[in-house]
Amino acid sequence: MTTSPAQLFSFPVPERLPATAALADVLQLHGRNGWLTPPLRPFQRGPAAPALGAARTIRMAPGPGSHGLGPLRALLGENLAGQVLVIAGADCVPGAVWGEILTTAALARGAVGALVEGSVRDVTALENLSLRIWASAEATAGPSTEIHVAEIGGQVEISGVSVADGDPVLLDDGGVVVLRPESAAGLLADAADYHQAEEQVLEALVSGLRLPLAYAPKAQVVTRLRGRKA
Repeated sequence: MTTSPAQLFSFPVPERLPATAALADVLQLHGRNGWLTPPLRPFQRGPAAPALGAARTIRMAPGPGSHGLGPLRALLGENLAGQVLVIAGADCVPGAVWGEILTTAALARGAVGALVEGSVRDVTALENLSLRIWASAEATAGPSTEIHVAEIGGQVEISGVSVADGDPVLLDDGGVVVLRPESAAGLLADAADYHQAEEQVLEALVSGLRLPLAYAPKAQVVTRLRGRKA
């Protein structure tokens, strides 16, 4: 069960996705935010190559609620091809809201990642599964009944970064970055240029060129991007 980024989004997606570090730098140059690492940290980095998925947002809230975690389990039975589960508000309880069972279910339905503002468990098992998982902390106990799903598909916020259902999310082994659909194409293209320039710098350094000269390709891209800062 696979879905390509071109099938998920209406904007043009670069054939070669940039690294999240390059995209985060470009966002800084444009005076924007969007990276979720930190505060989230890796529990399963996944493949090194970047993946672009669509956010599927879940907002958690304290207390048992009417249906507890039932809506989350129901969601994990749906088609999640190409989606990144974004769970916000799960830090209201000390227990883990994500673990091996939910990871296995998400993989079976085609998800490409899970971002959890809260704790996860079964970390050794998660390391042997291919779903990219970034979360706030690790916990041994489960969430008990003191947390519930308040909303699926709405707008959520993690550490000041707003995430809407369907927003593009770039993940790789270095981090997670969220974009807005209306600006994603231009930012991804700029980040691809930035990433390529950084690779040219590294190649020049390996060939023996000193950093002040080797850095020129990246300096040119940075100057160009600063010149049209949004």
